[in-house]
Amino acid sequence: MIYRFESFVFDPNAARLLDAGQPVTLEPQVSRLLIYLLENRDRIVSKEELIDEIWQGRIVSDAALNTRIRAVRRALGDDRSQQRFLRTYPKRGFQFVAKTECLEADDDATLDTTPHESALRRLRFWMGPALLVLVLGILGAVWWSDESETTATWLPLPAKPSIVVLPFDNLSGDPEQEYFADAFTEDLITDLSRIRGAFVIARRTSFTFKDKVVDVKNLVDELGVRYVLEGSVRRSGDQVRINAQLIDGQTRRHVWSDRYDRALTDVFSVQINVTGQIAAALKAELREAESLRQRPKASLKAWDYALRGNVLLFNPKSAEDFQEAKALLDKAVELDPEIASAWSGLAFVHFAASTSRIPGISVPNSKDLSLEAAQRAISLDPKDAEGYWMTGVGYARNGKPERGLASCNTAMVINPNNDCAYVCAGLANMALGKPAEALAHFQQALRLNPRFRPSTKYKYMGLAYVHNSQDDEAISALNRAIAGSPDDPMANLALTSALALTGRMEEAHVALEESMALAYSDRTTIKTLSASHSWLGPGFERVLDGLRLAGMPEQ
Repeated sequence: MIYRFESFVFDPNAARLLDAGQPVTLEPQVSRLLIYLLENRDRIVSKEELIDEIWQGRIVSDAALNTRIRAVRRALGDDRSQQRFLRTYPKRGFQFVAKTECLEADDDATLDTTPHESALRRLRFWMGPALLVLVLGILGAVWWSDESETTATWLPLPAKPSIVVLPFDNLSGDPEQEYFADAFTEDLITDLSRIRGAFVIARRTSFTFKDKVVDVKNLVDELGVRYVLEGSVRRSGDQVRINAQLIDGQTRRHVWSDRYDRALTDVFSVQINVTGQIAAALKAELREAESLRQRPKASLKAWDYALRGNVLLFNPKSAEDFQEAKALLDKAVELDPEIASAWSGLAFVHFAASTSRIPGISVPNSKDLSLEAAQRAISLDPKDAEGYWMTGVGYARNGKPERGLASCNTAMVINPNNDCAYVCAGLANMALGKPAEALAHFQQALRLNPRFRPSTKYKYMGLAYVHNSQDDEAISALNRAIAGSPDDPMANLALTSALALTGRMEEAHVALEESMALAYSDRTTIKTLSASHSWLGPGFERVLDGLRLAGMPEQ
């Protein structure tokens, strides 16, 4: 038996789902769930029945089932607000409600699907406001998720020099030297921000292209930049060879290229030379003669430890990455306590440990340790933008949003292309009760870093919209957040609130039930949320108002 509904054809024996003839990936458990719902589409299937059938008697939480339900909806281009295929009945269960044909396996009609219908369906599902978003999960994000996403549309060119730096290739023949090529790339991205008025794509978006074959024209269209810098690094002992080339993505013409053979201790001068030559090629002006970053003054070994630790923090994949990064950064400051970049890296580690439990690192005072390390970094290097934005977040979370905003503004002056600084400023403005200003900062952060952790960006953009009484925009943003990260408690709670505030009470009740299964504890109430998130400012009271309307208990 084969099932056909709208543009989909599903073969349960092969666990194969086609949409307009194109395969859709399903995890085995998600496939079994879809099969069971289709086989029992004539009735409502309870949660308990689904858990017994799919998990075969094992004890699992409601959150685990809700995650698989969302995965089915995502595969079908459905969502909780539309419920075109899968309907939720609060306190009763789920039912597959789309009109379904049952066909024999050899029926030629199983191949007759309509691409145009599928394209329209996906367009409806993904449409949302053009300017949504934020960056870098702050507030309980899982820092080692590997989520990335391309922008939905090509972006326009800014009215100033614009560039993306692709990760430099490691040609050393030693995978252990990968960190050195990555660190060189990151430092170049920072130094290129010294070009007056330049627009430089943030490092975390740049590194989503690592080890990938890239079409330059598609790349510049997607990111909305004109130039691409690429190159390679070959390190041998204390010597390093660096090749770099600048490409005009509009014409694919090579604008400039050069090769450098230097001692390892002279690698910083290479970065300065590359930056200067690119500025000349772009007919732009450097903002200042010296590099923005601190140069090692003492131990080359300590500097190397700091490089290794910070590279692991570019995009940590696990708690182990944080643990290894902290060990390396601790070694760096033990050998040379005056390396500012090591202290700003430690600030980030402790910050992540204060929002997500990291074994061996998370302690009750992780938040304070983060702020202390960030303050140490900027005391050693007053031009450390990373240290300033981390200091800003620390102040905002400690009930000092004015000082937080001042630190974030300093970070943006030092490095106008540091997306994290804009996120920091957005959060500080939310805490100060200025959601419109927060949204502007979040939009710029997205423009600088369009591919890194989009779901957390949409989540905080959605919260800011609720703060600003723009509930329809909030629903669009939060649906995008949940599509990418279905188990995020705050995204689900904020969507519940926005649905209730717009009068969509049936949907709000369903959303609240699912949110409570994902919530921070089984005793999540208006009172506990108010206590834990009061630092988000007076606008968070409006989020709580929506949750009250949806039926969340007061205490």
